[in-house]
Amino acid sequence: MALNRKLGFLSSVVIALGVASAANAEILFQEDFDNQPDWTSGMHSTDIVQRASTHTIPNDWYSIRQDPTWAPSIGDTDKHETIEILASNADKSRRGTGKSMVSWRESYDDGNQRWTSESIMLKHFPEGYDQLYVEFWIRFDPNWSRLHVEGKPASYSKIFRISSWSKQGSEFEAFSSGNLGPMVVWDHKIDAYGLRNSISFRGGPHGDNYSFSEGDIPGLPRSLVGLGGLSLNFTENLAYMGPGGTRSYIEDRVNGGVVPIGTYDTVQHDQIFGPGDSWTKMAFFVKMNSAPGIKDGVFRQWLNGHQIFFNTQIPWMRSSDTKDTSAKWNIVAFGGNDSFLYYPNGDKREEWYSIDDIVVRTDIPDYVDSGVNVPPEPPGAVDIK
Repeated sequence: MALNRKLGFLSSVVIALGVASAANAEILFQEDFDNQPDWTSGMHSTDIVQRASTHTIPNDWYSIRQDPTWAPSIGDTDKHETIEILASNADKSRRGTGKSMVSWRESYDDGNQRWTSESIMLKHFPEGYDQLYVEFWIRFDPNWSRLHVEGKPASYSKIFRISSWSKQGSEFEAFSSGNLGPMVVWDHKIDAYGLRNSISFRGGPHGDNYSFSEGDIPGLPRSLVGLGGLSLNFTENLAYMGPGGTRSYIEDRVNGGVVPIGTYDTVQHDQIFGPGDSWTKMAFFVKMNSAPGIKDGVFRQWLNGHQIFFNTQIPWMRSSDTKDTSAKWNIVAFGGNDSFLYYPNGDKREEWYSIDDIVVRTDIPDYVDSGVNVPPEPPGAVDIK
């Protein structure tokens, strides 16, 4: 494909997305946690799943899921519940006063690489929407494990997801026999290649067509396999992911300037999320495909207001003989479980991240896509290393 044809197509896609986002714009939910009562996930109950209809959970949230390995509620008084919303954590809020959602992950290995330290806060929108935009700010513990440990598996922390729930069974059942799907999950991941942009796609409707395979979503790098997981770098994989199909540049928050491009250099956590007490704004947009099997569904991602990933050919919903194919996006969830095996179990290692200033809306605001905008370069092979 000629360069001008490729860029013309991408530009038209961005224009179309902008037009679509302007229609029926509505802010659905905002949360800064400051007015929430002090609460932790083990304060009122040690049940793994706690719902507003049956338990005491934060105001205006639908449910939470928590499963600590050690915590005050199960006898470890010097440790933390997996979710905290506390005035005493004011230093972990974005303004240095008030509150935020603080999620604690635990380094624990039971020999089976079990995912631990569940910490989900879930918001349900019963009416459902064809498209949703979500933004939030995140900060990582100054003692967060920022480098891969040789000989250990990659560390994962599930931080954010948007999904469609059938309203049958559990809103947390995320397997192919369950009632969720489509869904997209964003993880914090560190492996031997440094910090990765880890995105997982799941299909629908509601348990059918759950797995994506390579080729199901045109335009994705060659790493899409099995259940549909991407492990993207922050250098070469940003080609043509910026506004209008330009190369996307990210500020290097350690060395200054932008993260080097045109390379497969290892990029570390602090270069993207900043050192110490740095806050980073993440944002995501999903749009359902127009009909089952049609490859025109959308996923977009921004970091500090600048687009770093998009695809406009996702068949979120595919045909089904047994499921309702009119599913909508109706769940937004923060936190998750962790595969974090870097420290001996006896250390009872805990690390936190904090989420603040959440906004959920039906349109894409006009303040995203800001950032460095440079002329596009000739296309090259897109690969993952």
